[in-house]
Amino acid sequence: MMELSPEQKRDGLQFILTGFTQTAGIRMYAFEGRVEARRIDYTVEVDLTLIPGYGIRIQDLPLLCRELLQQRAQPDEISAFVFTEQQMRSHAEKLSLARENAEHRRKQPRRLESAAPETGYHSPFR
Repeated sequence: MMELSPEQKRDGLQFILTGFTQTAGIRMYAFEGRVEARRIDYTVEVDLTLIPGYGIRIQDLPLLCRELLQQRAQPDEISAFVFTEQQMRSHAEKLSLARENAEHRRKQPRRLESAAPETGYHSPFR
């Protein structure tokens, strides 16, 4: 059987949320990573006191943690991660930029195209 490259292993790695625990303001999300026939346990720690400052909703954390694992996790390497304040800031900046782009698209005036000259009709909005 051919050995997979690290990129191929990571691409084939699926993460399933198996639960979480919480002590004080720290929540630890547990995931099971599956690649080929192997199962690997992963954890992602989140400081809940930081998330309101970055507009992150608690119900979004499992998905954000899974995205972190998809970007960083490698089989046979580190299995415990921390969702850092810098990552929260980066997420908040992406959300802000997406909102600005959506608002900009909404404010763009729609220009009505006039009909072809042969029809004799001209738009009153020119």
